[in-house]
Amino acid sequence: MVDHRRLQAENPVEVRVLPFLLTLVPVAAFAAPAADVVVVWAPGANVTPIDAAARDAGAVALDRSPTAQHHESVAPLVDAGINAYDALRFDEAWAALEQARERADRTGAAGLSASQLSDLFVYRALVRIQRGDPTVAWDELVTALIVDPARTLDPNRFPPRVIAEHERAQKSIAERPRAMLAIDAPGCAVTIDGAPATDAPRLTGSHWVRAACPGKDDWGARVDLTASGIKLAPPNKPPKPLDVDAELVQARVVGQRALIVAEVHDRVATVRLVGVDGRERDRRTVAVAGDLAPVAEAVRAMLRPAKSAPWYQSRWAYAGGAAAIAAAIAIPLTFVLVHDSSKRDWTAVTKGLTGL
Repeated sequence: MVDHRRLQAENPVEVRVLPFLLTLVPVAAFAAPAADVVVVWAPGANVTPIDAAARDAGAVALDRSPTAQHHESVAPLVDAGINAYDALRFDEAWAALEQARERADRTGAAGLSASQLSDLFVYRALVRIQRGDPTVAWDELVTALIVDPARTLDPNRFPPRVIAEHERAQKSIAERPRAMLAIDAPGCAVTIDGAPATDAPRLTGSHWVRAACPGKDDWGARVDLTASGIKLAPPNKPPKPLDVDAELVQARVVGQRALIVAEVHDRVATVRLVGVDGRERDRRTVAVAGDLAPVAEAVRAMLRPAKSAPWYQSRWAYAGGAAAIAAAIAIPLTFVLVHDSSKRDWTAVTKGLTGL
């Protein structure tokens, strides 16, 4: 009879093989995610739900969403010009106001209200008067009234001559013909001369139009009306598209197996599982109405696809477990039989066998 205590004392490794092998069986349940990286391209959206889904599955999320380019405000330059004029530094005032005019033409008067845009041209007129150029100063006053027709000048702040020219400019503008300025930019915030745009206003002269569209670069410009009017569709630039090829090259360099690409275009998200060889293995399309929670669910399902049956219900799992258990029993017993030199007698006993 085998002395198990002696066997354990003399051969502790063999006796403990069985518990060790049994711990290896459930490892198959913790499979790696279908992709190592989730690349997200969703301009203007919060990618936190997708980041959480990737992290829960053991993957890493990379936000490749572009940042829309916004125009720099013109207001600081206008303020600098006014302050320099009040301090009688006319050359400095003109330099700031000239730069403000250039930026306003380029950005559609970004960051300016109607009264601030009007101030830009009123003070340009004042500097021109100080420089002895009243003819051009008149044009500046006309522009100031075109962009803000309700503007009045404070007698305590402006000299009587400027106020008289301002009133004369108002009468001149009232006699000018008007034309339609229509802006076709659905879903965008549009301003004309620093104020929210109305439907096809009838105006005269030059105006500063600006359009800020979600997920796109800002656009702005000065528009000079013609007698027949203008219908304008702001050419806001779309964001730079995702370079999937570059992402695949990077994935190969670091030894990744596959990546998930989640892109959002016009409230529709496309989620793709792409191998490092560039072949698409799976694809899902999701409607995006608010946040990216539906996209995150698609990413989660793709990272951890549903299996037909749990690992422990597979016949291969049973067979593998049985083989491991048999090996755990056979190995120590074989070792004992080989190393045990004691004499053994084997007797076969048969019962009920007659007539042989």
